Amino acid sequence: MMGSKHYMVLMPSLVHQFFSKRSTVLSSEDFIFWIFSKYFGDGGATANIGSKKFQTVHLTLNSLLKEPFLERATEKTGRLVERLTPGLVGLDEREGREWAEVGNVVRIGDGDRMMAEVDLFPLLMNYVADVAANVLLGDSFLKNNPGITQDLWEFDSKFNALLTGIPVITPGLAKAKAARERLKCAFSEWNHAAMDTMNGKQVEGKWSDMSDISETMKIRLQAMQSVDAEEGFAVAQNLALYWGLMVNANKVHFWMLLHIISSPELLSAIQEEMAPFAKFSPETGKLDLDVDNLVKSCPVFKATFFETMRLYTAGVSYKKVLQDVALTESVEDAATFGKPIPQTYHISKGNFLVIPHAVMQMDPRIWERPTEFNPSRFLVPDEKDPKKMHAEMGHLHAFGGGTSICKGRFFAEREVLIFAAGLLATWDFTPVDGKWWEIPGKSYNGTGSANPKGNVRVRMSKRV
Repeated sequence: MMGSKHYMVLMPSLVHQFFSKRSTVLSSEDFIFWIFSKYFGDGGATANIGSKKFQTVHLTLNSLLKEPFLERATEKTGRLVERLTPGLVGLDEREGREWAEVGNVVRIGDGDRMMAEVDLFPLLMNYVADVAANVLLGDSFLKNNPGITQDLWEFDSKFNALLTGIPVITPGLAKAKAARERLKCAFSEWNHAAMDTMNGKQVEGKWSDMSDISETMKIRLQAMQSVDAEEGFAVAQNLALYWGLMVNANKVHFWMLLHIISSPELLSAIQEEMAPFAKFSPETGKLDLDVDNLVKSCPVFKATFFETMRLYTAGVSYKKVLQDVALTESVEDAATFGKPIPQTYHISKGNFLVIPHAVMQMDPRIWERPTEFNPSRFLVPDEKDPKKMHAEMGHLHAFGGGTSICKGRFFAEREVLIFAAGLLATWDFTPVDGKWWEIPGKSYNGTGSANPKGNVRVRMSKRV
């Protein structure tokens, strides 16, 4: 694979050393360039722009971790969720949206007894994507590109096939490539309109209002302009950011919500915990969220997010060895893995180190009964007040680590918690047969978050 040896890193102590190495020792650039060429179809533009110019643009992702993006994006997400969640499936007078169509929403009953049956996965996938795209790119992007979200799912569904670079040999792959071209055209148009707006030019027609795009996108466009980035590079870079923020948190949200609503004990604990911070009034139809406290003061809720990440994500950390490197197991890890003494591994320059996170996340030597959904594994006593608990990720590295850690991780956590809190405060969920819940199997398009094997049809009714 890629003409070199690949070594798997599967111990916590080795993972920490992997992430602590400088980019002059371990680098992910080759892997990134390969993905942009094969999957995003940039024609080699990312590899050819040069490392310095690439890093100028790539490092703008750090803005996702900082203010003002984090505060503004969180506030806007909360505001949109408060406004849209009560009318999610059209039981009131609010306008229906694309997510209701793809979620196969069927309204039953009338008056106060009105309910809706929905396909939960596509409903949530498209609802979250609609809001997240608005937060990142502004309201005009989706308005001017109807159906673009469905193109994104089509494109994502063939991640592995596109990454191999194989020619179009199936109708499914042809559809994915066509979807990719439509996505690239959409971002080309958006990039030009946003750049012209930022440069003070008058933009007419459908792109006349670009005032609501996020701070991160403004910073990225400025960086692209500063390095005189060519069209193929600029389009692929912003498509990649959009893809990354849309195709993972959405799926995690589905799995997290499904586990909560299918477990009466967990549902009760989380609803009690978040009750002061997520309030829905049946009389007014108004939802109020205290996002700061949902994130900071609901440990079981957050631990449930971590456990969902552990069970339903399959990220890969992949780096080329630029200088000979040695990694040494800790005494604790050696004992856990049944070794009499720690072992040191010497990896030569030119080879690759890979962390298949899903393998570690299911390792019984690291996690007790790893196939069970058990959020309490992430709860630990608070140092200041041992009677209280808080959630810690521990050996979970679903977001990666070091300089290559997922830059959107803080926003992704807040985003998932906001959506879940809004739904749990506003809606009751029951299986359509009225008997019991079934958790479907999972499958992956590639790395990232899992898709469900099969449909999950649920009945939703407003909480009273």
